[in-house]
Parts: sequence; structure tokens; C-alpha cells
Amino acid sequence: MQGLELEQPPSDAGVSARPVEMVVVGHVGVSTVRTQDGEHTSVGGSGYAVAASAAALIGRRVGLVAQVGSDLDLSPLRRLGVNLDGVTELPGPSARLCIEQFVDGNREFTAELGVADSVRVDFFPLAYLHASYIHLGTAPPQQQLAWLQFLNDRGCTAQISADMFEHYVRCSRDESRKVCDAANLVFMNQAEHEGLYGRDGDYVGKAPLILKRGPDGASLFVDGLRRDVNAPRADVVDPTGGGEILAGVFLALCADGVPEFEALGYAARAAASCVEDFGVYSPSLAAALARIRRDLRTHPAGKSAH
Repeated sequence: MQGLELEQPPSDAGVSARPVEMVVVGHVGVSTVRTQDGEHTSVGGSGYAVAASAAALIGRRVGLVAQVGSDLDLSPLRRLGVNLDGVTELPGPSARLCIEQFVDGNREFTAELGVADSVRVDFFPLAYLHASYIHLGTAPPQQQLAWLQFLNDRGCTAQISADMFEHYVRCSRDESRKVCDAANLVFMNQAEHEGLYGRDGDYVGKAPLILKRGPDGASLFVDGLRRDVNAPRADVVDPTGGGEILAGVFLALCADGVPEFEALGYAARAAASCVEDFGVYSPSLAAALARIRRDLRTHPAGKSAH
């Protein structure tokens, strides 16, 4: 996996006593991406991408929940400070994820989830229930619904967010809409929005929405109001993973006290840098996250300029 050397670790990376404030529930496995520029295989998955980008900003305050086989090297996540108490190693293969990105913007997705094929809620650390933010990464909506039920049954008061995925919207539209109705915040792109709510319709989900607009940035919908942030120009090599990076950076900064709209501006910048290299944690992304940390040290939350 490329690009895991940070300019410097987050300020709390060595403080084990800090509580987990943001939890990522998602798949971690071997990810293969095919584009017109070539093929790249690395450790990836929604859980990996969201947790890695978030921990690069707030360190050990990020916890990960995932089921993996013994065939994965999790040391990069440890170096970033991700709390791995919720990562369980099971006999069998880790998830194998493959995305083929076509020139026209369409993509084809296949997955063999291996030991992550079924949800094991008993592996969720009870301490994670006290987190302020819990994010359900892209996954079959039946799995997301199982986690939502588990968290609801435990009286969890965290803001629970969920990410949509085009493949699952096409295959399981009704279940995907149920996830949107049950979550406190939803991330989706335009194609997913159209698949769920129609091409000409406005957003009608019950939860606030972050609409991922690719090279055009992102939009925040809250209480019927829309606010847009732009993204810097990027030379796209691998568009896979930009949405996960946007979610990870946005939620990490919110957990760190940055106002939502400001956090979304930073997240759009990070997502744009992610697509300039292969891999979910590329050299371009590492550099962008280092700049964000420096910017926030220079301009405290609520006073930054983009």
C-alpha cells in the first residue's frame, strides 16, 4: 500500500487514554481497481478508507469495526493510530473487492466478502457505543440495516451516518431507502440519488444529506436548505475511494469540533487529492491531509478560509 508516511502523526497518536469519538463500521480487504490507466491491487474497502483518512487527522479517537481473515496486514492502520479493538480476525479469506471503471464514467463492481459475508454484532466493543459519530461504510444494505437495528436496540445516541453505493442501490433499492430513512446522515452521489428518488425529484430522504458531486465538490442538505462546496481541479487517475475519503475527513473534523460546512470544504479538498493516484491512501492524499492539519493549526475551527 502506497503513501502511508505522514508529515507528522496526529497530536494524540500516542495517547492511548483518549476515548474513541468516531467509529467506522465497514469492510476491510483486498481491493482491485481497473481503469484505462491500468490495474492496481492494494488493501482497501470502505472501512479501511474511511478509518485511515479520519485517523490521519484525529488519531486514536477513531475506532474500526470489521471482520477480516488472517491474510491482511493491518500495520498501516496501527501506524495511523486507528483503534482496532473492533477488528476481529476469523478463519477464512478477507473480502475481495473489484471495481472496473469505464471511460464513460460507469463502473462494474464485484465482491466476495469472505469472512465479512455475515454481520457479527457481538464483535462490536461496548465502549464504542459512547462515540459521538458512527459511520456505516458502503456495504450490502441488509448489513447496514442489521447494524442500525443493533445500535438502536442498545440505545446508542451517536449520530449514525450511512454511505450509499450504486451497485447496491440498483440491486436492493428498497433496503437502501430503508437505510436512508433510519440513518441520521446519508452520503450519496447523484446516480445513487436518482436511483433512490428519481431523476427529476428533489431529495426526499428523512435524514440530512451530503451529496457527492465528484469534480464539482459536494452539497450539504439540512432542513430543506442546500449549501455547496467546490473541489479543486484534479487529474483523475483512480476515482474509486473519493467518497469514502470525503466521509472520513468530514466526520473526523466534525468530531474535532469543526463546523459542518467548513468540514465539508476540507473533505472535498481531500477527496479531490485522493483520485490523483491509485490506492485509497495515496501520496497525494497524505500530502493533502498534512496541509489540512497545518491549516487547522493556523486557523482554528470556525475561522479557516478555503
